[in-house]
Amino acid sequence: MNASDAQWMGHAAPETTLLRAFQSRRLHHGWLLAGPEGIGKRSFALAAAAHLLTREPSFAADHFAGDMDGAEGRLLVQRKHPDCHYITLGPQNDKEARKAEDGKPYDLARNIKVDQIRSLQKRLTVRPSLAERRVIIFDSADLLERGAANALLKSLEEPPADTVFLLIAHNPGRLLPTIRSRCLVLDFPALSDIDMAEALRAARPELPDAEIAALVRLGQGAPGQALNFAGLDMAKIDALLAEIADHGDSSHRARIALGAMVANKANRERFQALLHYAPRFAAHRIRSLRDDRLPGAIQAWQEIGGLASRAMLLNLDAAAVAFQIGGLLARLAPPR
Repeated sequence: MNASDAQWMGHAAPETTLLRAFQSRRLHHGWLLAGPEGIGKRSFALAAAAHLLTREPSFAADHFAGDMDGAEGRLLVQRKHPDCHYITLGPQNDKEARKAEDGKPYDLARNIKVDQIRSLQKRLTVRPSLAERRVIIFDSADLLERGAANALLKSLEEPPADTVFLLIAHNPGRLLPTIRSRCLVLDFPALSDIDMAEALRAARPELPDAEIAALVRLGQGAPGQALNFAGLDMAKIDALLAEIADHGDSSHRARIALGAMVANKANRERFQALLHYAPRFAAHRIRSLRDDRLPGAIQAWQEIGGLASRAMLLNLDAAAVAFQIGGLLARLAPPR
């Protein structure tokens, strides 16, 4: 199993649904992959596309098993398969498009544009080139601008022959109801802590157990989100937060150590991880409180969340923010 597969572990139900439809030769043309960001929908869509393009319905399998060793499989790995179309955010403007053509970093547009859909539709007027069918992945469909959504709707209403649409959606409610109604929904719920830990160990087997435990809490059921923070010493951050929440921090030692871990630009990713993690850590601790600390703890959790949001928007000093977070968490500690 590779890291990509690990990110959609725990989703046997949607895999079985799509695979059985394919094997029964009753594959619907539109599928909506709905669930939180980072849950594994993109990895699932790519694995499904590989199976649909390199296997026949008669191929016996209980899970996606695309033939990645053949010529078509190698084209898929290189993102050059003519029958697999991956639609996502493009360059922000012509200037950024030229950067992309030159292989330079470029800024992304905020939405999937109608021109992208029209360009795709021109390619759909001919039959698949190599495979018996084509697969079109939208990542993500809830980023379609209004004109693009209306253009896609026309293709879903009159789908080209042998074409399967896989629409990834982090916020399905943002899609046109008419688009949703023309797709079969595959739900991707948040993973349990056990499944999260298994997925993370499969993707990053070198991480210690303490780091895995911190990433499980950070990811909240979404392995992709948790893996964004792997390798950032989350176990040490977790230990410092736990020390403060359990014992307070009258000497300021733990808060200063926390600030040192996120100070300066070199630790920006770790600071971002702390901002995501601290509110979740506090919420997890609050659930176990049963005494008169609860009202103050709830207020501290709310203030931590507000502070984290402001820090992300306003580029606040990382060490100072970490110190403030520690001070708020100290309210959860038992009185001495």
